[in-house]
Amino acid sequence: MNTYTYSYRKDSSNEPIGRVQATGLLEARRNVGVIKRLDIDLVDTLYIIKKLSDHEKQNKKSSR
Repeated sequence: MNTYTYSYRKDSSNEPIGRVQATGLLEARRNVGVIKRLDIDLVDTLYIIKKLSDHEKQNKKSSR
């Protein structure tokens, strides 16, 4: 399982507003849709979904 973050498409800072665990991007889109109660097409319109890299995961763990 990989971790994916999502942020608002119109937010210029691209600050993540949430995370989901998924095996791939399609499943991540589906999970965000379930969380936000939206259709997958609306998820694509409103949010940017990115895979969290291993480097970013390490930085999150060490900062706590």
